[in-house]
Amino acid sequence: MDFKELFNQQQKILELELEVARTRFEHSGLRGNALEIASRDFFEKHLPRSVNVGTGEVIASESDSDSVGARSGQMDLVFSNQSQPFSTARDVPTLFFIEGVLAAGEVKTSLSRSIMPDELRKARKFRALRAKNMSRLVQVTSPNDWASYYVFYRPYFMVATETKSPWQSILLEVMEYIDSEKILPLDGIFLLDQNVALILSPHQKAPFTQQIGLPFTHKVGALDATGFIMPYSTDTPLAFLMGWLSLFRTSFFEDQQPISLYLQNMVNSSLREMTLFKKHTPVAELTRAIEKKGLWRFNLDELRQEYPKRQKP
Repeated sequence: MDFKELFNQQQKILELELEVARTRFEHSGLRGNALEIASRDFFEKHLPRSVNVGTGEVIASESDSDSVGARSGQMDLVFSNQSQPFSTARDVPTLFFIEGVLAAGEVKTSLSRSIMPDELRKARKFRALRAKNMSRLVQVTSPNDWASYYVFYRPYFMVATETKSPWQSILLEVMEYIDSEKILPLDGIFLLDQNVALILSPHQKAPFTQQIGLPFTHKVGALDATGFIMPYSTDTPLAFLMGWLSLFRTSFFEDQQPISLYLQNMVNSSLREMTLFKKHTPVAELTRAIEKKGLWRFNLDELRQEYPKRQKP
């Protein structure tokens, strides 16, 4: 099967439906939050019926961060199961328990490098929430691999319809945060207008790819771990987002979505790896620099030189 063509066709359908929903809500006088409502409408139609789409804040009994507490900020998108006691209409904000949350996300009509630090702090407030394993049959004691990690933590993503900064500068802000805080702030960024997906993994072995991008060290609670960031160029960012979301479950007892079984094939056929920057340096010199600094530090320094922050007047 040609997965590239399959996802190209699905991408066109998703783009059209999202634009139709967005236009409909804007014409209804909801211009201020039309994209958020349209996005919830879009996800509600395309996710399994067992997944509820809503908006609101997420609470937990534990958090990895004393500074942010065990409660998220307002989330544009909250995907949850039937275990939520405070059910409301889809677009009415409510409270969600982290144990029944599949994932959360933020929708941006416009994303720029300048707002990334605030966006990452908001993301981390959610990502610090720690869920309890609700299974009485499967004991998971530690988030020491990809699957067990998401028993305790829930993925967070950003999706932007317009990006005012080069994707490399968005990536740089994520790397700066990780380098400074030594923690994972979010799991994916999807830049629809640039056809770019930035995927983060808490561990080096991930189910969606055999390749490892930029490796980084970070803390998972009190544990040391090595994760990676992989930037992709794709003609099907919305379709990839839907496939990526299907990887996550709130419990080992929830059925895995079939699309996740084919996601690696889709990665190989529909995505392209990215070039972070063009470096006109002899290979031997480049190799020595990477060996001296390490892959993470080398790329971080190069991106800083290529995309310096503007000095405030």
